[in-house]
Amino acid sequence: MKTAKTVPEQIQLLKSRHLVLNDEPYAAQFLSKNNYYRLSGYWRKYQINPDIGDNNFVDGTTFEKIVAIYELDTRLRTLLQKGIGMFEICFRSKFAYQIAISDVYGQQTYLQQDSYDNTRIPEGKPDDLLERIQQELGRSSERYIQHYTSIKEPIPIWAAIEILSFGTVSKMYSRWQDNGVVKRTVHDYKTLRNYHNAKRIIHSFVYLRNLCAHQARIWNRMAVVEAPDKDILQRFGTSQNRSLWRTISYLMLLLDEINQNNSFSNDVSRLCKRNEDFFEGLIAPTL
Repeated sequence: MKTAKTVPEQIQLLKSRHLVLNDEPYAAQFLSKNNYYRLSGYWRKYQINPDIGDNNFVDGTTFEKIVAIYELDTRLRTLLQKGIGMFEICFRSKFAYQIAISDVYGQQTYLQQDSYDNTRIPEGKPDDLLERIQQELGRSSERYIQHYTSIKEPIPIWAAIEILSFGTVSKMYSRWQDNGVVKRTVHDYKTLRNYHNAKRIIHSFVYLRNLCAHQARIWNRMAVVEAPDKDILQRFGTSQNRSLWRTISYLMLLLDEINQNNSFSNDVSRLCKRNEDFFEGLIAPTL
């Protein structure tokens, strides 16, 4: 079992592995504020062969170089959280609206099992999703939710959509039985008009959002949820199949559509391409 190391011991360990520390007091201060284990996800790329236990650093690797990557990743998460938040609000609104107007009792159909297709996602059944929806609504302390509960009326979709997690809303969308609702929800976005791709793209946004919300590493991370590769992504450059850059590229395209300008994509691109190693870790991740 590994034992805990003090910050001075952590510094000595890094030095023994040939990491160059040009300013040890600065490194000590940085390590006191940022978990050693957290930082290890950033410097692993610069170690010779950690998979077989060779944790020595490639010659010339400096602590400052790794910190620069770490700080760019922090700034990128902030930008992505803002962008995903803007898209999420628009998507929730459009989805709830289309459900509500789809039927005379449309505001309640999200609570009905036959609203969901059980064949699209075999690992999850509509019953499981309905249970999740009820649990999330039941945990809410919002007054407008409690109002409907107190008068024993079903919570309408336009109220529920503000409470449900983005992950749950994404699952509802991916399984929604009425393809008319599914198509109309994304029709206003050129990037999402192929609704089959839209389901995968939105799912990939949920994954990216969760990483950002938990302050997790974006850089040099292979995506668990892959975004489909389309020609429109070439605007931002080529990338590997499991790179998060594809998801980020879809987000840039959508935010530019929503904002009707290129400000979001310009901000993200400038930040990511400021450092060659940082951009390489986004388009061709190894972890």
